Amino acid sequence: MTLDVVNLDTCDREQIHLIGAVQPHGALIAVDADSLVIDYASKNTDQFLGYAPEAILGRPLARVIGDDNVAQLRGLPLEPSTPDLLKPWFIGFPGPDGARIAAECLAHRTGGHIILEFLRPDENPASVWEDEYLRRGFISELVKPGALVELAEASARIIREVTGFDRVMIYRFAEDKHGEVIAESTVRPDSFLGLHYPASDIPDPARRHFLLNVMRSIPDINGTRVPIISQRGTVADADAPDALDLTFSKLRAVAPVHVEYLNNMGVAASLSISLITNNQLWGLVACHHYEPRMISSSRLRFAELVGGTTSALLQSIENTNQLQKSIAAEKTAFRIEQQARTGAALSDLIADRAQHLMDLIDAHGLLLVQGDEVVSFGTVPDTPLDVSPLLGHLTDGVATSSQLSSLIPMSDRNMQRAAGAALLDLYDNGRDYLVFLRSEFDQTIRWAGKPDKIETTTEDGITRLSPRGSFALWREERRGQSRPFDLRDQDALRILRRALFALNSLEHERAALEAQKAAEAEEIRLRHALLDASRASSLGELASAIAHELNQPLSAISNFVSACRQEFRNAGAAIPEKAAHLMDSAVTETTRAGDLIRRVRDFISTGDLNPDEIDLNDAIKQGIDLALVSSDLPRLEVNLLLDPRLPRVLADPVQIGQVVLNLARNSITAMEDAPRQKLTVEVIRMGDTVDVQVRDTGHGIPAEQQAHLFEPFHASTTRGMGIGLSLCRSIVEAHGGRIWSEPTTGGAVFVFQLPIRGVHGDQL
Repeated sequence: MTLDVVNLDTCDREQIHLIGAVQPHGALIAVDADSLVIDYASKNTDQFLGYAPEAILGRPLARVIGDDNVAQLRGLPLEPSTPDLLKPWFIGFPGPDGARIAAECLAHRTGGHIILEFLRPDENPASVWEDEYLRRGFISELVKPGALVELAEASARIIREVTGFDRVMIYRFAEDKHGEVIAESTVRPDSFLGLHYPASDIPDPARRHFLLNVMRSIPDINGTRVPIISQRGTVADADAPDALDLTFSKLRAVAPVHVEYLNNMGVAASLSISLITNNQLWGLVACHHYEPRMISSSRLRFAELVGGTTSALLQSIENTNQLQKSIAAEKTAFRIEQQARTGAALSDLIADRAQHLMDLIDAHGLLLVQGDEVVSFGTVPDTPLDVSPLLGHLTDGVATSSQLSSLIPMSDRNMQRAAGAALLDLYDNGRDYLVFLRSEFDQTIRWAGKPDKIETTTEDGITRLSPRGSFALWREERRGQSRPFDLRDQDALRILRRALFALNSLEHERAALEAQKAAEAEEIRLRHALLDASRASSLGELASAIAHELNQPLSAISNFVSACRQEFRNAGAAIPEKAAHLMDSAVTETTRAGDLIRRVRDFISTGDLNPDEIDLNDAIKQGIDLALVSSDLPRLEVNLLLDPRLPRVLADPVQIGQVVLNLARNSITAMEDAPRQKLTVEVIRMGDTVDVQVRDTGHGIPAEQQAHLFEPFHASTTRGMGIGLSLCRSIVEAHGGRIWSEPTTGGAVFVFQLPIRGVHGDQL
């Protein structure tokens, strides 16, 4: 790319730092950083140093500025700051004719070179009293305003007074990079205040340089560009293999497209001062003059000081505004969290503070989406609005759009009420979110000319992109957009989202715990039903056995009474009236007894399982105490090996006590004739379960009984009807556990196992 050809997309990718030329009001040389041999020189060095470039290229720097200055150079801070500021070095050295040359030198290091830029020093420096007056006025004027626009107006006025430019504007960048003039000080009759300039007016390469360099001075827009020559004798621009990087050069020549742009505006000289806040390019101080204007070095430095102070104050104002909004968001989040401690649902919390939340974010409507449930507040579209496409644009759980119609199809009616939206993701499932809606913002933008560059075709057929040719006022009506969500909004949204996400997640966790608890209760209910069925079956078998055993003698009694009556009749003997009545009563009672037995057989008893968070150790001790009440073993030893660290268990204490009671009674009965009578109950935690072992020193369990121990009516002792162990199994299994016997010598060991659950029903 040559300097004089600007193609259609040149300005957006132009390597302006490799322009290979300087402005004519100064000269440049670049020396090797190690050897200090001059590798580059601008063609006008003879005007500022007394030597033509051909005379100094390849020579030591000391030949030009002297050994003392070279020694001083090595001690200068040469690394550019970020952003870089003016750091003048005032030097003097003899010229080729012996006359002393005074110069203002701006030195910095880039890559392997030190670049030295030489300017003529001020001929008439400002009087001390004048500088002091300006400083006092500058300080009092700038620190007084508390509002951003007032600060910008004071800064523009002071810089115009210091520099003498015809027009000084404070130019602020918007989110989309276009700029607006928010303050102006001018001596001209026309005004640019309130005008907007498209983002394309300042291409990205230029924005990068504005961020790296605070000052950019162009005393004469149409000044002759002075090439920089390398030792090869070629121009050190982007087309050369040894191009010189002029990123931090203050004399860097003006790009052709910028020359054309300023000429279209009628501007002959310009000065720009970068306004940088939080390491971002906030805006510019743009100074225009309508004839060439050279500003003294001291005034440039003073303007730089004003710009830097303005940037610091702007940052303070912006940070204060942002901090105030963040504090308001933190307070809102805190109040919601405090209210949540009462157990209120998230939907109720949002409903209670909906208007406050909308006011905080400057929104007109609010949508709370929790799965399939949608609750709306404020001004929302008449028809359902699916904003889920915003989920694909989340950053830190927040997505914003000032033109929602670019993401989802929307009717004009919906667009009026929800032109923009901010979405807060409230859960990992992607189905819970809070949406702030902003209505359409009808905006008329006053552009300084149409924000479109002009395509022109040169005589050789090259299509090129020219800067805007007209800066006459042009209005644009913007529709279908809301006010943008700025950085302050986004910080507040992130603060709210953090609190609401935590509360919604806690609500989901609670719901899951409730569901788990309900499932466990249902499981216990089913086990209870199984226990009832087992008990009913056992009692039914017992009733059938009793009925079978008793019905035969009852029938025999009835038959015997009837036979006696018949024998009296056969013998012709009269039956006394009282005896006949007794016989009739006997038959009636035996019939009634048979009927009662049949009803007992059909009876199915029921029992209730009432689980609670219990101390298993207490339930065990209660069962053992009951077993010992009926014990008459004089030598019985009882050893309880309980675990005081055991967590609470979800169980029915009466039923568990019954299990321990039955097992202990069986053990005590089995030890009646044993030489040693010792009952041991031990509690052992096994991960998520607990084992309760009941050991005795009795006669043990015969091998033939092992397979039927827990079936009803298979007695493990010499007493009872054999339903105790069956009942134990039913109770333990109803609690989600199991029971078994372990083989041993010299006694018996029964073990039942229960799951351990926490106070909320979760596995510990």
